[in-house]
Amino acid sequence: MNPRAALAAFALAILVSPGCLVLGLDRFYDEPSIAFDDRLLGNWRDAEGNVTATVERSDWRSYRIQYVHPTETGTLTGYLFKQGSATFLDVTPVRGKDFGSFVIPAHALLRVVIAADGAEVAITPLSFDWFVKSLADKTLPASLRPTKGERDQILLAATRPELQAWLAARQPKDPAFGVEAVFKKQ
Repeated sequence: MNPRAALAAFALAILVSPGCLVLGLDRFYDEPSIAFDDRLLGNWRDAEGNVTATVERSDWRSYRIQYVHPTETGTLTGYLFKQGSATFLDVTPVRGKDFGSFVIPAHALLRVVIAADGAEVAITPLSFDWFVKSLADKTLPASLRPTKGERDQILLAATRPELQAWLAARQPKDPAFGVEAVFKKQ
């Protein structure tokens, strides 16, 4: 597998695997920051990694994201939002389904850069390794209320304003973000 395909598969696996995730218990956006970009709509593929995603318009400025990965398939709800000059996508389990009282919808964060022509999208998840090291070194802000979950995911129990304040302080090449993956529109 070439490095680009490996990165794409890795980024999608980060989103869909039960471990190796950095999750917020609250959402990373507020309603005024929500954006919608039609360029995200459509079918996306990384042919070498055999990863596909279909992004459709959903309810109230959200996206319905159906993905197929060699080891898993599923559907997510995503909200695109702006924080300063950066664009992010907050993804969570699909809305509109009741998974029961014991399932709490958590939020994963992706930095998103859409090519001007809309033919490519680069996504960068939060870096699980950076968060694990920062948690062990006790260098994460207490306001994030980080902990390691039962399935080895990093859980951030911060409130929405605390998550937004932390995110606002991030730099473009911040080590809190992991490996970028680039998907091409089909």
